Amino acid sequence: MVRSHNKKMLRKLNRPVAISEATNVRSRPNVESEDEQLEKQVLLCKGQQIMLTTNIWTKAGLINGALGEVVDIVYQYGSKPLDISAYVITRINNYIGPSWNPTYPKVVPITPISLGNRKQIPLKMAWAITVHKSQGLTLQKATIDIGAIERQGLTFTAMSRVKTLDSLHIETGFSFERYCKMHNSPYTIIRKQEEARLQQRSL
Repeated sequence: MVRSHNKKMLRKLNRPVAISEATNVRSRPNVESEDEQLEKQVLLCKGQQIMLTTNIWTKAGLINGALGEVVDIVYQYGSKPLDISAYVITRINNYIGPSWNPTYPKVVPITPISLGNRKQIPLKMAWAITVHKSQGLTLQKATIDIGAIERQGLTFTAMSRVKTLDSLHIETGFSFERYCKMHNSPYTIIRKQEEARLQQRSL
């Protein structure tokens, strides 16, 4: 569903799309988990919503999961189709580092990196993201689809990404019985106990 929605939104931009194919930089065993932080293929387009897929500069807000937008794509002279771009100029929402362009303080270039066996631009499309990828994010507003099957903790994670109920839209409704199961789940009980403990400490 995430891939389908992202590709649908990409087509709506009606702009040329660059394809960045990852390259293998070395032969090392047991680094598949590192490889997965970099996409095998990245689609890039001006105006595209993107997410960083690894930590680049945590103090400046360039962290795994940071959201933003593609401003421009820059290639080295003589590059061919499917080559990795020299850098992608992005506008990262939470970037607080030095201004690359004083007129646009949140604009920053993202260059290719190497992780495990793979070299790639550490970006992915992010009009839609999975609940797992949303952990730790605070969004101004969100539309969520929690699916038909309750998975412990995921519904709470999805619904707690926004600060107010006015900022939340639930794509598919759910029954009162499912709400009761969520409300009484061990995960929710533990969370409530922790919130009560923190509130007591703040008094």
